[in-house]
Amino acid sequence: MVRHIIMQIMLIQIGQNYKRRLKLAGIFSTKAKVTKLTEQKELFNMNKDLITICVSMTIVLCTTIVGGFMYNLNDRNNMAKNIEAAITKGVDPLSVKCAYETGANPVCITMAATKK
Repeated sequence: MVRHIIMQIMLIQIGQNYKRRLKLAGIFSTKAKVTKLTEQKELFNMNKDLITICVSMTIVLCTTIVGGFMYNLNDRNNMAKNIEAAITKGVDPLSVKCAYETGANPVCITMAATKK
């Protein structure tokens, strides 16, 4: 009888230890690992997308800046060539410069007002 009671107590303790182990095993289970890994993959993909967007925007910005610089540089080079050609042909170089102006330039306005 005593032996039977001791066996039951031991089985109860083993059962409680087994339940504790199952709870701890849930933390380290493959399901928990898979869930954690998929969350990490989603975060990594979001970070990867964000990095791609930032790099793309940087490339577009740099291309715009370089394009604007090259446009102005070519515009000034063409103006200089046309002024030299105007000088050799006997045309007033100031009128060539005024032809390239995009805004209101007081010198060009004065020149246009004084021309006959």
